[in-house]
Amino acid sequence: MNTRGTERLLNILIFVGALVLIFVVGFPMYKASLSSKITIGIDKSYSSLPFLVAKMDTTRDYFGIEKIEPEFIEIEGDPLQGIKDGTYDVAAVPWYWLIISPAINGDTVKAFSSLELKALKTFDAIIVPPKSRIKSLRNLKGKRLGYLASDEYLVNLILEKMAEDKVTEVEKVPLQPEEILTALTDKKADALYLLDPYRGYIVVSQGNEILLEGLIANYIISSMPYAAIVMRKDFVEKENRLAAIRIKNAVEATISYLSRNPEVGKRLIIKINDWVTPEGLMLSIKMPDYQRLTEINLRNVENLQTALVQRGIGTCGIKPSEFLFERNNFAR
Repeated sequence: MNTRGTERLLNILIFVGALVLIFVVGFPMYKASLSSKITIGIDKSYSSLPFLVAKMDTTRDYFGIEKIEPEFIEIEGDPLQGIKDGTYDVAAVPWYWLIISPAINGDTVKAFSSLELKALKTFDAIIVPPKSRIKSLRNLKGKRLGYLASDEYLVNLILEKMAEDKVTEVEKVPLQPEEILTALTDKKADALYLLDPYRGYIVVSQGNEILLEGLIANYIISSMPYAAIVMRKDFVEKENRLAAIRIKNAVEATISYLSRNPEVGKRLIIKINDWVTPEGLMLSIKMPDYQRLTEINLRNVENLQTALVQRGIGTCGIKPSEFLFERNNFAR
């Protein structure tokens, strides 16, 4: 090959090399400049607040900052199964459902945030209408106890312990959120078991009475890991790592905001449920403790796991830490 041909070949190779270099360096930058579309399972409970507040006009646009285009999908049925099936990329699921099948769940989905019901706050109660003949737990025998269908696992755990105190033959009445407000007046139930914000609203807005409160702390565990915000393990590691990093950052930033501004969460939960705001409601309803990945109380998750195993539910074959993502899973 003559000198001119060699120079031409070198120029071509240099040009091709430059194109490859531009692609290698530029494509990740181009990809990072695009928004991530993420499907998020939501409901009208406290579990969805970190997602809903992130989209609000607060001091910072957390989804906007992280370049997230959220698609909210209303949760129908089991949110954990929805995550596994790919219906949602992200959702909050009860810790209970993660723990009862640890070998399967712990290897499929993992948590990066958590909601906990602290023992020092009273989040749940059995509520009766004014002038009810139900004056004690014993009076619940043969009566209808209404509750949100999504909280049935809590009701089962509580009724199991109440049976040891001779409180038996309680008829369970699962209800949907839209049925709760009129369940007592429509005679669908004789009493209601509710967690906040429903607990506070039903008492304050309708003048109902609390028969007994703090049942989770008394009958299950003093501080209850209530919900875990989870993603599929493969979503983070294989499917869309960049989107996973972004949603984790947005949720954690929102949790920090909620911890400083709990009244924002209360106002939003009232708004999305389309409730009126009677005097005293903001003081009556209590906010759960939102925890970022590094703040999740593994001791309490372990305590719940142990309490369930003692009742013959689940196993201790997986450590609580194995339910969590690690910080390096989200390293850029």
